[in-house]
Amino acid sequence: MAEIKIDKDPLDEFVENFMSEMDLKGKDNIIKIKKFAKDHGLDYEKVKEAYLSDKKKEDFANKIMEEEGMKGKSNRLKIMKIMDNVGWEKHKIKTALLRSTISERIEHH
Repeated sequence: MAEIKIDKDPLDEFVENFMSEMDLKGKDNIIKIKKFAKDHGLDYEKVKEAYLSDKKKEDFANKIMEEEGMKGKSNRLKIMKIMDNVGWEKHKIKTALLRSTISERIEHH
């Protein structure tokens, strides 16, 4: 019986190698790395830089969430999106977050 060799997609192979090199696990990381590889090409250094930058942003968002007593992935993503718009200054992020969650904006008549 002849062996059938299935060629891997270069993107999948790159992601697999990157994950093992950086000692990463989990489906969330696979999805992130694939996105970065699609955006920046299969250049290891550019993908690594994008991953580390995203990791820094996520850690900063977690710090703000801890200060504000917030939990949840959706809140972290909201803060990260705000950071893309207003920058990394805590007071600006907190102000934008407060403005985005004002419950008085929704009035039921």
